[in-house]
Amino acid sequence: MESSIKESMADLMEAFVVQALSSLQQQMELLAHTVDQLEVRGRRKMLLFHGVPETSKEDTALVVTRVLNDQLKIRDCSTSDIRRCHRMGRKATPNRPRPILVKFQNLILRDKIWYSKTQLKGSGVTVSEFLIKSRHDAFMAARDKFGISNCWTKDGSVYILRPNGSRLRVLTVSEVHKTDQCQDASAKVIEKKPASTKTKRGAAVKK
Repeated sequence: MESSIKESMADLMEAFVVQALSSLQQQMELLAHTVDQLEVRGRRKMLLFHGVPETSKEDTALVVTRVLNDQLKIRDCSTSDIRRCHRMGRKATPNRPRPILVKFQNLILRDKIWYSKTQLKGSGVTVSEFLIKSRHDAFMAARDKFGISNCWTKDGSVYILRPNGSRLRVLTVSEVHKTDQCQDASAKVIEKKPASTKTKRGAAVKK
């Protein structure tokens, strides 16, 4: 009898520990998701400019403004529209300038630039979103799996154009690996498009 009671107590304790660990893991995942959302929101007005020639003692705000005025034809933009602006990373070589991180004063201008970025095609300059690490890793994994022309980002999320024409939103690398199971709890099918839209979407993808 005593042995049976001990076994029952051990089973109950094991079940309690398993349940507690599961609950703790769920809370940690929820907290991580909340932190990610806050960080994404904090980067909403930011963009990265790649391929802009770099010189010593440059005024990066002025450099970016010239790109907007001359190459994107956004004439009503000046350095006063830029809140923060600087090169990222270590000192680069002349053939590989460092990207410029820009935070704009308002979201309207930021979005105007984002949706005009296709005008930079062939200039050597590209514009991308400043993704948080988990989204950046997901984007890289999606490009490896589905190809550059079938992946893009919008508002800090990663989107995939699948072979069947459906568009899927993913936020993590694990969701990318599970894209063949679109019913996954986090990955979300946005809508289904005819195959002919594939080329059109490819033209708008950021590098």
